[in-house]
Amino acid sequence: MSLTQVVRMRVFQCLRCDECCYFDNEERGPILFEDELARLRALARARGFDIRYRELNINGVRVYRWLMRGYCPFYDREGKACTIHAVKPLACKMYPLLYNPNTGEVLISKECRWVNEALSAGERLGLSNFPEETKALEEALARLYKVKVRIHG
Repeated sequence: MSLTQVVRMRVFQCLRCDECCYFDNEERGPILFEDELARLRALARARGFDIRYRELNINGVRVYRWLMRGYCPFYDREGKACTIHAVKPLACKMYPLLYNPNTGEVLISKECRWVNEALSAGERLGLSNFPEETKALEEALARLYKVKVRIHG
């Protein structure tokens, strides 16, 4: 490669394909912190429904698995948009990054259409491709482990 050629790294941009807003299995729902659960329950009540969840414990922190099957009730299928985008949970903000608390691994979901297109084009993906999502991941990890987390891409 010559010095005049510029290598452009792809930065994640949601394709609004809805893959991350559809849950074929209740156990795949997002993990919510207590304040996120309270916020979502209030938003749901205001819209005339309730959300189901199961309490979990990660590193001594009480969190909740949001149990849903089908589309997220806050997803507008016609407009292909999250109706609570500004206040959505960290688990949603960090997607397509996934954190496995059992192994400590951060994974990039191959269920994301953007990820698949990038990989099909021969790109190697890492956290630097996901700057905004990495910030959400850092915040989630900091809340789970009560330490300041800074991930360098």
